[in-house]
Amino acid sequence: MNLRHDALAAAAEWILAVENLAQRTPGIVSTVGFLEAKPGATNVIAGEARAMLDIRHASDGARTEAVDELIRQADSIAARRGVTLRWRTLLAQHAVAMDPFLAAQIGHAIQKAGCEPHRMASGAGHDAMIIAEKIPAAMIFLRTPGGISHDPLESVYLDDVAKALECGLHLLTQLAASREFLGRTCRA
Repeated sequence: MNLRHDALAAAAEWILAVENLAQRTPGIVSTVGFLEAKPGATNVIAGEARAMLDIRHASDGARTEAVDELIRQADSIAARRGVTLRWRTLLAQHAVAMDPFLAAQIGHAIQKAGCEPHRMASGAGHDAMIIAEKIPAAMIFLRTPGGISHDPLESVYLDDVAKALECGLHLLTQLAASREFLGRTCRA
């Protein structure tokens, strides 16, 4: 056992480091959702392992620091286990803040619908990220049973859909009566 240089064991140790960093760092969400070992036989030590990391935070700086720390940990694990490490960035999206005025208006509309607003950062890439570069944007989310998201098993509660529609009606009424909003959007 002491002569082995198991790439899969190194990857597994690093995946636990990814989970540990996210658990101890407020606001960080990280996922290793892909892991491949080669040759992939039950009784053969993995000579190669590939993993893909998705890491998110509302702050670009905090996300970058976390990625840098995880690369340092991967380097350390690889050196200690006698395996070679290569990594590359496939996609790095900047955090996009939603419009504070619209977010506040959504909060008021949610309250008018009889619900308690809950603010959260969304790590997933949404159309609002692209729209927010051109016009004010904000989002309303519905809870999903079991927290299942971006999956064919994702669902919502029918009562929540009704509340979201009510919230949308309140929001549109508020915005139509808002001089601040109309002044922002009617400029040429």
